[in-house]
Amino acid sequence: MRGTVLEHNHGVNRMRIGHAERRFSIVVLLVSMIGMLYLAFWVFRELATSSWRVVNFLIIYLVAVILYANLGVWIHEQLHCIAFRGTPLEKRTRITFARKYILILSGYYQVEGAIDYRTMRRALMAPLGLVIVLVAVGFLGSLFLPGWWLPLLLSMALAGVLDMTHDLYMLSQIRMIGDKGQYWDNGHELLVVWKD
Repeated sequence: MRGTVLEHNHGVNRMRIGHAERRFSIVVLLVSMIGMLYLAFWVFRELATSSWRVVNFLIIYLVAVILYANLGVWIHEQLHCIAFRGTPLEKRTRITFARKYILILSGYYQVEGAIDYRTMRRALMAPLGLVIVLVAVGFLGSLFLPGWWLPLLLSMALAGVLDMTHDLYMLSQIRMIGDKGQYWDNGHELLVVWKD
């Protein structure tokens, strides 16, 4: 399901939130791609001028894509679930991973039971921690690693933001409901129930 469906019935509101609407996705994708193109150009400029420059550039980005598409995706889902640690829902949280195209991992988490707003918000925003770590490692590494290190890690951080598109969309939809609602996350869509 894509977008949001809202139903009212005898004073009870139900909202189903699926994947981000096209307009929201396109804005996040466009901003991320513009940033990534700029950063890729920066990486290329930092590489030593030689007949191997293009090959080196492609190898660096291929390794970065494979790393993020596997380790990054795995960390992204683990971070979602950190929000449930120490709560009754911790043992009712499950992550499912599947391989797309051999080298690309995809996954989603799901939770059995109702979730309060603060925990739901933390779960949706938790992968932002990966983005922050990638930026920090990029800046720290730039002190002693080659010049292409920082823009490469910033590219991976932007990939992390792009990976959060649906999380950010869901967060934008539940913000107005806040503590009035109870939340159920089945991994593919979020169900919110609240009374007027």
